[in-house]
Amino acid sequence: MKLYAIFANDKITGTTYKLFNKAIESFENQGYSIDRLNLYEREKEIPFFKHDQKTMENNPFYLENQKRFLDADALLIVFPLYWYSVPGILKTWLDMINAWAYKYEQGMYARPLHKIKKVFIIYAAMQDQQHLDKELHNPVEHQLAETCRFIGINEIYTYLVDSVTKLQATDIEKHLQNINNFCLSCR
Repeated sequence: MKLYAIFANDKITGTTYKLFNKAIESFENQGYSIDRLNLYEREKEIPFFKHDQKTMENNPFYLENQKRFLDADALLIVFPLYWYSVPGILKTWLDMINAWAYKYEQGMYARPLHKIKKVFIIYAAMQDQQHLDKELHNPVEHQLAETCRFIGINEIYTYLVDSVTKLQATDIEKHLQNINNFCLSCR
């Protein structure tokens, strides 16, 4: 199994990066082959989606990611919550991959043009889970779940680290163990 692992945070010393690395370690231990992409390391190369297909198909980052995405069996996306959504750089990447991920014919969902069956979403938020779920109805999870379902990925697993700014070292260690268990349970 090949996992395409997407990291969308410019901070590589914080909790989100630790979560990303723990998930990678867990999936490697399960025998996954990992293809990593840190979006911020490539930020100057990422094109904003344009409907002009020729423009997009002449972009090296676009072509490279098309191959990497189409080669994957599963997807891992790790990010911090920004204003109740994904970071802008991740939204740009999601727009870009949608150019080749599906063929829309009719109805609610499109026909997938990829072989990805599962997506693992891990994110960190300053807000507590109760506020995100009950008062806001967790817009980021709905956005990602619907995007994934639209392009034909129906197994969607999410893990939230809430109140991230209040975490103590022992809390982070518990979350890292939970990430390991999360990755193992989603086989």
